[in-house]
Amino acid sequence: MATTSHALRVIEHVPFHADPILKAIDAHDEAWSVWQVATDAILPRAHHDMESALARLLTTPCLTRFGSVALLQHLRWHVDHDGITDAAVLARASDLALYLNLDLLPVAPPRQPLAPILRALWRCGEMIACLSIIVGGMGLIGLASML
Repeated sequence: MATTSHALRVIEHVPFHADPILKAIDAHDEAWSVWQVATDAILPRAHHDMESALARLLTTPCLTRFGSVALLQHLRWHVDHDGITDAAVLARASDLALYLNLDLLPVAPPRQPLAPILRALWRCGEMIACLSIIVGGMGLIGLASML
């Protein structure tokens, strides 16, 4: 009789406040804040620190669902606020959205360049609707006067 031993893997439950991603998010927020107010003398160092914090943020694993949601919110805020187009940031946000089974788009599409075009199309549509009401009314009045 052959015996096989199956290795049991113990999965420890991590409390949400012990998730290492929360520390990485705080470190990135701090580095980003310093970079925002940095003077010209310390700007290169602050930018390097912010980039290093971002690299740690993207490579730190999320151990809890709470940490995943926090990271996704953090990344989405920076994508929206700073206009980040870095492929690694967008890919991590997309992966988190898929992992969390969210129906939302991983990244909101940029709307600023399209806003003037959409406003012009909206106004054209309103003008066409007004003209069709006026012309239609004139046609109905003309038809009624012939009867």
